[in-house]
Amino acid sequence: MVERMHVGLWGCGGMGNLLARSLLATDEAELGVVYDVRPEATAQAASRYGARAMGSAEALLSHPGLDGVMIALPSYLHADAVVQAAEAGVDVFCEKPMALTAADCERMIAAAQAHGVRLMIGHVLRYYEPYRSILRWQAEGRLGTLFAASIWRFFDGRRVADKGSWQAVRAQSGGYLFEIGAHELDMLRCALGQPESVCAVAQKVLPRGHEMEDHIAIQVRYPGGRVGLYECGTGVTIGRYGFCFYFEGATLISEAALDPRALQAYDTEGREIDALRDEFSEGSPEQAELQAWLSALRDEAPVPIPGEEGLATVALIEAILRSAEGGELVSLR
Repeated sequence: MVERMHVGLWGCGGMGNLLARSLLATDEAELGVVYDVRPEATAQAASRYGARAMGSAEALLSHPGLDGVMIALPSYLHADAVVQAAEAGVDVFCEKPMALTAADCERMIAAAQAHGVRLMIGHVLRYYEPYRSILRWQAEGRLGTLFAASIWRFFDGRRVADKGSWQAVRAQSGGYLFEIGAHELDMLRCALGQPESVCAVAQKVLPRGHEMEDHIAIQVRYPGGRVGLYECGTGVTIGRYGFCFYFEGATLISEAALDPRALQAYDTEGREIDALRDEFSEGSPEQAELQAWLSALRDEAPVPIPGEEGLATVALIEAILRSAEGGELVSLR
């Protein structure tokens, strides 16, 4: 039996609790210490997971035998927290988005490199089906070259928390693209490569008690003339989330992006490809990503989603926002 690793949790909100449950489900680590700026949240998490409640971040990071820390703080706090963990010599799993500026991402990477710690970013959509299998089929060359992809994700704006929540405040969450869209923009980058240019429009129209955009439309150019489209926002009353991936040898379509049973695959003659539906992995995506992180720490190997990946997605979001604000094409070359 593999000896369990000793992991800490910094941030005991909704995402922190999901990570805690997922970590324990791996059966490869114990949650030894927890800390949140809210004492009641710290106490509840400690009781729930059999962990020790820490009174400060310094106490958490200096706890003896700590193998790594999961950071699940509000997005605007990620950069300083990761730098602090790196300076303490602790390997880090940081929730997405990595930070709210590319400059902060670069600061986080530099701190990790300077102190010899490994930094993984939680772009968990890569572990969700059917996205996970689509990336695998692409890597195996089974469907031919991917030349275009379109993803749409609309979130019912009435369900977005009001300004009493950090997610609803743009300065703290970054708005829709950082808080939600970073998932799909990372997926498009995984499938299509490093973006070359972007053109976007964004609107905030409806009088709702949050600062997330109501509608954003994005076109991204990738190497070789490949194109990625992303349409999203909160200006709806019925959520929609789907995609279309255009391969030379197949077209993959879904109106329920995270339900592998909803995937429809068609060959070049328009015939449905049924065999693909039997190849999806099972289990929790969050558990899978944390298992990958733990494996890298245990083997002293590179993490699967390093800080440079998180930086690339944040830089793309910055370019999208510049394009939407200036009404022009923005180059990322």
